Amino acid sequence: MRIGAKYKFMSAVAFMFLLPFLILSMHFARGYRELEKMDALGRMGLRTRGAANEAAGLLTYGYDVSDLARSRSFLSASAEERKKILEGRIKTAPGIFSELAVLSPSGKEIARTGASSGQGNRDHSGTELFRKVSAGRVPAGTVEYGKYTPPVLVMLTPLFKAGGERAEGYLLARMSLARLGEAVRSMGRSSYGDLGVLDAGGRVIGDSMGYSIMSPGIKAPGEVLRAVGTASARGLEDLRTGGGSNGRPLLVSVSRISGTGWWVFETADAEARVNRAYSFWVRRVILIGVALIIFFSFASYRLAVRWLAGGTHV
Repeated sequence: MRIGAKYKFMSAVAFMFLLPFLILSMHFARGYRELEKMDALGRMGLRTRGAANEAAGLLTYGYDVSDLARSRSFLSASAEERKKILEGRIKTAPGIFSELAVLSPSGKEIARTGASSGQGNRDHSGTELFRKVSAGRVPAGTVEYGKYTPPVLVMLTPLFKAGGERAEGYLLARMSLARLGEAVRSMGRSSYGDLGVLDAGGRVIGDSMGYSIMSPGIKAPGEVLRAVGTASARGLEDLRTGGGSNGRPLLVSVSRISGTGWWVFETADAEARVNRAYSFWVRRVILIGVALIIFFSFASYRLAVRWLAGGTHV
C-alpha cells in the first residue's frame, strides 16, 4: 500500500470515529457544567438560607425592642423613670444600642438617652419614618449609612396602652449593625464569592468581600436586585438563578430574612466556580478517547494490510 494511501486510510478511520465521539463529548462536557452549576447553586442556597436564619435570630434577640414597648411599667412610667429604664436597656447591649428615645404622639422627643442625650429634644414629625409609622400604626425601621461608621438601624415602635386605639407615643431606637456585619463576614468565609445582607431598598448592609465598608450604602449588583424582585413577585422565600455580568455567567442565590424586608444574597462567578479537579478529569477522559481512536485507526491500517492486502485469502 502506498504511503499516501496509508495516511488517507488512517485519517478516514480516525475521522469516522472522532466525529461522533467529539459530538458526544461536547454534550458530555456541557452536561457536566450544568450539573456542577446546579450543585453550586444548591450549596449556595443552603448557605444563604442558613445565613438568613442566623441573621433573623440575631435581629430577634439582639435588636428587638417590642418587649419594652409592651411593658406596662414602661408605658405607665414618667419621663424620668422611662429615661432610667432606657439607660438600663442600653447597658445590657452597649455594642448595639447607641440611642433610645421616647417621642410624644406629635413626634417630639420627651425622653432620650445614649450618644446624643446632651442635645436638645428633637422633633421627628417631619421624617419619612415617623409619617410611615404614625399612618400604619405598626413598627417600622430604616437603615442609615455613615461614611466612617457602621450602618445604623433606626427603629420606631408605637406605644399603646391597654385598650388604647391611639398611640400614646413612640419608642425610637438607634442600633448599630456592626455585629450583623461581623456575622456576615464570618459566614462568608466558606462562600464561593460574595455573601452579604441587603436592606429593603437594595443597599448592602454588610458583605464578606468588604464592598459595603469601602462604599457605605452601595447598591447590590443588578443580578441580585433582579433575583430579589422576582422572588418577591412570586412570594418566594429564596431563589437561585444563573445570570450574566459583562458577558460572564454569574450564579446568584437570595433568601429572605424572616420578619423583615431584608435579604441575604450570595454571588459567585460561574467560571471561577468550576471544580478544577473534575474539570481536568473531564478533559482527560476526552483526550484519552481521542488518543485511543487515533491508535485504533493505526491498528486498523495494520490489520487491513495483514488480512486484506497480503496475508489472508478466502
